[in-house]
Amino acid sequence: MTRFVCVLAITLVAAFHPVSGQTAHAEAEPPGGGTLYAFQRGDTLDMIAARFGVTRQAILKANGLVNSSRVLPGTVLTIPTTPGAISPWLLRRIDPQPHHGKVIYVSLSQQRLWAYDGVQLVFQFLVSTGLSTPEFPNRATKPGVFRIKTKMPEAYASTWDLRMPFWMGIYDAGSLENGFHAMPLLRNGQRVSWRVGRPASFGCIVLNHDDAQALYTWAPLGTLVVIRP
Repeated sequence: MTRFVCVLAITLVAAFHPVSGQTAHAEAEPPGGGTLYAFQRGDTLDMIAARFGVTRQAILKANGLVNSSRVLPGTVLTIPTTPGAISPWLLRRIDPQPHHGKVIYVSLSQQRLWAYDGVQLVFQFLVSTGLSTPEFPNRATKPGVFRIKTKMPEAYASTWDLRMPFWMGIYDAGSLENGFHAMPLLRNGQRVSWRVGRPASFGCIVLNHDDAQALYTWAPLGTLVVIRP
């Protein structure tokens, strides 16, 4: 049987405090589209690219720059928003495009999940994602763009002898797999439970039982999943 990973970190953690994203100093929308941004002291193009969800190269091209050496504090940059400028690994927006169909967005900083069908918000749930600890430093949930690739009513984590209801796998974690599931169950059927809304798993995205069931029923194999910082 395939082994799956990402149950509750055995050592419970202190309360998690989400980190709010920095506010971008956007000035206006230029005639050609995009956003105007006044370069601040301490900024880098990589920081700005991550903040707006575009590539560094796209910012250079939109402003006619070969490199970032000419960008001084006070310089007003055009941040492009055309489809070709968006990096899927830096995707920050929550609102999907209609042609995307069903999309699940996960925010690691907010510990929330949004499920859209086109432009219609269907679900909004609190989640618990992976928690890195000194013993398990690589257990954080990985940001990126994925698709649901495995799905079963219940998966089994042989490493911890735990059952994971409403399993939907999204990416490989070594020889194992991380994905969505409900609170895990012990051998005797008792549910392992903790308050969602803070990191607590070994890498998976864990939901309350009813929320996981609703998401499992709604999302078919191949559904787009966007996990962002």
